Amino acid sequence: MKDFVYHNPVEVRFGPGVLAGLGARVRAAGLDRVVLVGGGEAARRVGAYDQAVASLDAAGLRRTEVWGVAANPDLGTVLRIAAATGNGAEGGTGLIAMGGGSVIDATKAAAALAPLLAEGRDPWSPFAERTPVTRSLPVFAVSILSGTGSEMNGNAVITRGASGHKWGMRCPPPVAAFVDVSFQQGLPWRLTVNGAADAMSHVLEFSVVGTPAASASAGVRRKDTEFPFFAEEAVLAQNEALLRTIVRAAARLRADAHDAAARGALAWASGVGLSGLTGVGLGAGSWESHALEHAVSGLHPHVPHGLALAVIYPRWMEEVAQDKAPAMRRLAAALEGTVAEALAEPGEDGNPSALPAGDRDAPERCALLLRALFTHWGAPAGLSHWGVTKGDIPRLVQLAKEYPRPLQLAAERVERVFRASL
Repeated sequence: MKDFVYHNPVEVRFGPGVLAGLGARVRAAGLDRVVLVGGGEAARRVGAYDQAVASLDAAGLRRTEVWGVAANPDLGTVLRIAAATGNGAEGGTGLIAMGGGSVIDATKAAAALAPLLAEGRDPWSPFAERTPVTRSLPVFAVSILSGTGSEMNGNAVITRGASGHKWGMRCPPPVAAFVDVSFQQGLPWRLTVNGAADAMSHVLEFSVVGTPAASASAGVRRKDTEFPFFAEEAVLAQNEALLRTIVRAAARLRADAHDAAARGALAWASGVGLSGLTGVGLGAGSWESHALEHAVSGLHPHVPHGLALAVIYPRWMEEVAQDKAPAMRRLAAALEGTVAEALAEPGEDGNPSALPAGDRDAPERCALLLRALFTHWGAPAGLSHWGVTKGDIPRLVQLAKEYPRPLQLAAERVERVFRASL
């Protein structure tokens, strides 16, 4: 395992009715004013807004509201939120993000940039320089959509307007996250699967860099596939369990959007998936697929991040399968049975015959399994579904190669993945 420092200070309040304690928790942080940030009407429609406001009012907190955060939020939206805080000039101010990952990311970014803006700093500098921001206004997250894990980490991904640069910044995580999955009951499948695919990709970005222990000489037999003991065994085994949980929970929610147990499992697995635990001992992870997808939804903000990853990730896996063969074989062995279950008809325990044909020991096997799963779940066959064209590819390659975390793939291989993903 690589050396690591693990620290996640986010307090998670998980379960029905947790929003009743929001106001008291904000007060306990020494605040007397909040900026409540939201997206569209979902928070009001499901009742989260009314519960939150009742709790804030009961605690005597002053409140300003900023709405209209869209998917793949841009820097202009972040600056609008920061301005509502007075750019940190007024003490005792915190922010409450109520929504999914886009709302939470935009709010965390605004909270981190507010002090920099007060100093006259360039708001894009933390993104371009990859310099972590350590001072921030306090943020509280109310999650009403699972997938990104943004409620449990110190990352914020923002697009810089029309340039198409969709980059991440490191910033303080929320002080506390409130997760009541009753607000997600009956969520449309397109939103559920978009979040599930995103959550899986986060775990995969770390798992694909797992390395066999140098001292391993004998394989461990599992489902007739041999692979060696891995140096990061505890973390990789945990990650595989998270992936299986996400697949099973999503499969149940596809059959019944009101399955509360499956909602809870997906919400927790999504949060843990990008809380830092999944990368312990694995270094920084890969994140090449995210760099490619950020190029797509940075250039075309209407493209849903998770479903675009469902298209790109298997294609990227095929491209690098030989480079990462041990990790790819291990992932395929870990996921094959669960994917068979997900492909089964209602009432069946599993359907191995529905799995893609081919050599089960081939490193490309994992890509085939994921593509079969995402296709079964209704993911588009390619990026052209959202209007991405061959003419976009040169700019997409440029954006991917400009990503602040350098790609290991040469430009021609990046182009090959984009062409295969169309």
